[in-house]
Amino acid sequence: MIILVLGSSYGGPWDLNPGKEALKHTHHSEGDVKGDGFVMVYQNINTNNLSTVEYMHGSGSFDMADIIDSQQKTGHGGSYYYQTLGDKKIVPEWKQQWTGANSVIKLTRQSDMTQSPMTFAYGTGWYASHPITYNSLLKDRTVAKNYQEGSMMLHQLEYARGFVGDMAVELNCTGPTETKDGYGLASMKLEDKVIQGTVHIAELLTNPQQLKYETKTKKYVPTISSKVLGVKGALIEMDENYIGNFDIQRNMKLEVTKSRAVTMEDWLPCCMGGFFDVPDYSKANKGQIGIFDCTCRNTSISTFKPAWNGTIAQFPTGKYQYVP
Repeated sequence: MIILVLGSSYGGPWDLNPGKEALKHTHHSEGDVKGDGFVMVYQNINTNNLSTVEYMHGSGSFDMADIIDSQQKTGHGGSYYYQTLGDKKIVPEWKQQWTGANSVIKLTRQSDMTQSPMTFAYGTGWYASHPITYNSLLKDRTVAKNYQEGSMMLHQLEYARGFVGDMAVELNCTGPTETKDGYGLASMKLEDKVIQGTVHIAELLTNPQQLKYETKTKKYVPTISSKVLGVKGALIEMDENYIGNFDIQRNMKLEVTKSRAVTMEDWLPCCMGGFFDVPDYSKANKGQIGIFDCTCRNTSISTFKPAWNGTIAQFPTGKYQYVP
């Protein structure tokens, strides 16, 4: 399933992930585990505007391998100013736009687990003569979140006797700059084989801006961001549950374009130093070029009736000679 969403930039000083500061870093972790016994794993990878949390436990036989890469490319601190016409404004005003922090997270994992009771005698004293039995069904939960876009993807396995699965998670949050749009990505690819268990798969994209109707003005006005309110007014909400023995394949991908703030320009900018001081983007306007190369004048003269002689001044004396 491929989903493409075009939206605006939501980057801000804190990226709506309270308590998590943007600290520039690069992280890499890989593991390969095989054995029999009891396993409990907790991994929380957080880059301030992205996070991936993985938790699993169970007893039995395990063969697992994973690779995790994450990078906080930039912190906050970045912003630029653009000029725009505000509400009921005649003169353009300057506004500040945050670029936000930029980061990526990638997680790849393979799992082959078979649940069974495990009894161990370990330690000294009483524990050496009184073995402990672990009889835990398999549980595995992975949650990927993109805080700037307000998106989430979830895969959860519970109460399973056996599980074989592959998973690939990729998160990307690149804030917009003064010259380039930003980009947001949340992707989760799954291939599961579950034996006597429960699988829960979910995807959520919250509405970046809630609207409420004002009776006085008879207009819809923005309210607080729905990323704070939770799932109210969600744009995408998927919830899947499978109980029993299943083979499952699921490919989820969410892309968001975060548009940069573009400065509003006058139709005819001031050129104190002449035409060559006019910005290049304004020179592309044919109407402005025509003023400087006399195209507008020649076009206007050609439409006069009766014909107008553009090479001489149109005065009674007829003595003024015009040289273009």
